[in-house]
Amino acid sequence: MSKKDETFFTSVGCMDGRSSFAVAKWGRKKFGVEYADAITEAGLVGQLSKNHLDKYLIDSLTNKIKISLEKHKSKNIVVSGHEDCAGNPVSEKQHKKDILKTAELVSLIFPKVSVTPVYVKRFNNSWIVEEL
Repeated sequence: MSKKDETFFTSVGCMDGRSSFAVAKWGRKKFGVEYADAITEAGLVGQLSKNHLDKYLIDSLTNKIKISLEKHKSKNIVVSGHEDCAGNPVSEKQHKKDILKTAELVSLIFPKVSVTPVYVKRFNNSWIVEEL
């Protein structure tokens, strides 16, 4: 359990460290919190945007988000995807559609929580977060 004064947001996205690092940094600043609870899978938004959803994956994701919301008192969820994704190797346009569809799914499961979809991309030698 977190301490009373520790603050969190919930990051739902790909396991790629380049992306998760950028999202954690961005989310800490945007939401004014200390920590990011990272819920990851390779190409997660690609898996969650399919027409035939994996019940185990949905249940696992739901349980992890519940822990973040209930035990760490997270008030915000960020759903992310990123450029150069090995787990969801699609065009930027398709990837952004996958992110939006996944954010919609997460919003349906957690309707009282703010869900922000973002796309992470390379800019020069850095990774930047773009809100969708």
